Amino acid sequence: KRFSNSVVDAITAEDIGKMPDKNVADSLSRITGVSVTRDFGEGEKIAVRGTDPSQNRTLLNGSAVASTDWFVLDNPSRAFNFTLLPSNVVQSLEVYKSPQADIQEGSLGGTVYLKTRKPLDMDANTVNLSAELSYSDKSEETDPQLSGLYSWKNDEETFGILVSLTKQDRTLQRDGLEVLGFQQHELNGNTYFAPRAIGTAYFQQSRERETGLAAIQWAPTDKLDLTLNILDTSLDANNINHNLYAFVGRDGFDAETSVLNGSGWVSGVSTDVTSELYVIDRQSFSESASYDLDINYEADDYILHAKLGFTESDGGTSNDQHYGFNRTIDRVEWDIANGSMGSTYQIDDGNGGLRSETNEDILERGFGWMQQGARLMNDEEVYGQLDIEFPVDLGAFSKFKTGVLYRDHDKSQVQTGHRYHAPLDSTQNGEFGNWVDGDPRWLAHIAGWTGERPGVTYGDISNGDLTPSNLVEGVGGANTINQYPVIDSALAASVMYPEGSKNGTTNLLFLPNTWDVNEKITAAYFKADFDAEGIRGDVGVRYVKTSVESTGWQWGGNWIGAQCEIQGCSLWADAAAVSGTNAKQVTQEHDYSDILPNLNVAFDIDESTIVRFTAARVMARPDYINIAAQESTSTSTATGSRGNPYIDPTRANQFDLAYEWYFSDSGLIAATFFYKDIQGTVVNSTSTERVLDEQNNEFIDVTYTQPSNGKGNEVQGVEVSYQQGFGDFGIVANYTYSDAESREDRDPLERPGSGLVLGNSDHMFNLAGYYEVESFSARLSYNYRSEYFDGVSEFGAEAFTDAYGQFDANVTYNFNEQLSFVVEAVNLTDEEIYKYHIDEARASKVYKNGRRFYLGARYNF
Repeated sequence: KRFSNSVVDAITAEDIGKMPDKNVADSLSRITGVSVTRDFGEGEKIAVRGTDPSQNRTLLNGSAVASTDWFVLDNPSRAFNFTLLPSNVVQSLEVYKSPQADIQEGSLGGTVYLKTRKPLDMDANTVNLSAELSYSDKSEETDPQLSGLYSWKNDEETFGILVSLTKQDRTLQRDGLEVLGFQQHELNGNTYFAPRAIGTAYFQQSRERETGLAAIQWAPTDKLDLTLNILDTSLDANNINHNLYAFVGRDGFDAETSVLNGSGWVSGVSTDVTSELYVIDRQSFSESASYDLDINYEADDYILHAKLGFTESDGGTSNDQHYGFNRTIDRVEWDIANGSMGSTYQIDDGNGGLRSETNEDILERGFGWMQQGARLMNDEEVYGQLDIEFPVDLGAFSKFKTGVLYRDHDKSQVQTGHRYHAPLDSTQNGEFGNWVDGDPRWLAHIAGWTGERPGVTYGDISNGDLTPSNLVEGVGGANTINQYPVIDSALAASVMYPEGSKNGTTNLLFLPNTWDVNEKITAAYFKADFDAEGIRGDVGVRYVKTSVESTGWQWGGNWIGAQCEIQGCSLWADAAAVSGTNAKQVTQEHDYSDILPNLNVAFDIDESTIVRFTAARVMARPDYINIAAQESTSTSTATGSRGNPYIDPTRANQFDLAYEWYFSDSGLIAATFFYKDIQGTVVNSTSTERVLDEQNNEFIDVTYTQPSNGKGNEVQGVEVSYQQGFGDFGIVANYTYSDAESREDRDPLERPGSGLVLGNSDHMFNLAGYYEVESFSARLSYNYRSEYFDGVSEFGAEAFTDAYGQFDANVTYNFNEQLSFVVEAVNLTDEEIYKYHIDEARASKVYKNGRRFYLGARYNF
């Protein structure tokens, strides 16, 4: 931080080891201005200075690392998935908040620069070993955490090899209360929001993270150095989610007797509503590999640097099995005020009255529907880079540097699936079957029906007598509201999908969600470093051209019928109602160029005081889901959505003014004011088109929602840092204030998400106290961020995440110079994640991830 020309914050491997951080995002959360999402109790995505995660790039040794997400509800994004990277694989984490011309473009908030170790920089035969046991108080499971590093080099120190291996397991349980979307209802001429469905969720996951890192370095002469860095990391993230919920705002909703708060209802009574025990069993994963060759040649009067590399990532859900068991609930009392989110289900007692539904009743619910599918993502990039640096003596200028970079990047998604429903004449689910019948929103997922359809062998399901009692593991789950049966996933898979169960069934290719985006990026830059009495810095300009090719499907009529025309659906229900033709892949092209100047100036007031000023033009490319050539239409609701390959990047002019006082070897006081004028943020716009309704054979007006460039945001704020040692004690603290204002008009009713800035917390701070002597160290830290807008949910409702802070602790006992013992704790006070819809009193999700404790030993020689 002190000696850089840019505004930079950093954490070294030594400090990472003194925190209970298990992945890189957790470590980055300690840095000023960096906020982290923790929906599953572990850092996943990071945001910097009032920008959303997709507007911040992550580079490994200066190059991109491909990334995909395991969670089925995550759209393919530019945000890096940090669950793939354990903290111990890096030597240092640096966040560049003001750009340099020789660092890759694409960040509005900051560029995360991860550096790994090199074998020629380490002692020969260095060995680091670590073994820990992790205990989660929610799952009550103990899991291993193992890592090892070996570094070797020859006596001449011209050739070396470093290998690092890490394996981290985690058994995760999350108890949750959820509102699955909000719907608009009218009362006395005004429009309000009511919960669509209320449920209690029980999420279980087995995480297995394995990471291998190798560095092969060869320096045959004093002038030439070649390093091959290889990263291979994977996360198996299989999970099963139970939710017992009722559609309180769709069926039988009584606005007159419900309680209003702000813009919506927070409690009430609903009658004759559909309830479902909904189980999703997912086989999920994410894996990434990177191969980077770094070449440096230092001649007498210039330095040549070259890079060649390839990176690829695959991820998503390879098998996604859904099971629904349904019944009509006569009366539901519900309450979502301030996170209580309670609901009481009452059913007919057979004597003209009502009684509460029991677990025995739930076990006998009838089978309603099931679905099996997959949603897979791929991300890959090939790149080449050449830089040349010249030392000069031209007034204050000491160095010129120029270079070129070429990147060929591809991001794609493929979704497939099929769905079964109970027979329409089922005595258990007749009303549910009738609700589904003929509804194109549901037919869009159906590739085969059970019952007397020819060519289907489906055992008990065709008889309509499958119930959860066939699949039950027990009455379980430590859910904070309801205890209900927990399905045995292995048993369910064998019963619901027996051998031959899919005979005659076509696995649909979901045309709207299958697409590919290719970007060819060419960049060139010039950078000049200057250094004079009391002043230093750099000035430069970067030119970049981006060529986009977005490929997706187009069709006439309904996409289900269109894809059947391609694929041949051997079994179909109501095919006439879902006719469609002329499915074909199309590619849309878009080019844009950017000129990105920047200036970094550091004034060395004296030996300990620095004042900085920076100015720059920056850009961030739109998210892949926004530029994907994907489209979906529902003629039953006369609505649709599509991507827009012609969106331009979001651009910004930004400035920093910083003061830094290094008053002792361990003492720092720093303050930075930052300002960003952001233009062209991506917003949703609507248009109306005439579309043929195949089912009714008539043209109707359909309103399409698609992304476009909007008016932008204004972000300004202050970062303050303080750290100081007091003998064996010390304190490290930082605070960030970020004020982000959208220039768009606010309209939560007609345009959810309008007028809001995604991911910005007004207040963030870190506070850590430590005690450290030769044989013992202890550190207690607190990380906090205030509430932020979390996006629009899959049901079209605005989601906000409330303020969240957690205490973490680390205690290390150094038995000798080689062996140490470690005790760590994460989320000591068992904080919950609280999400709400527009008004803080109207809860939408409340999650408990619990505490985690670690006990381990580390050995170095």
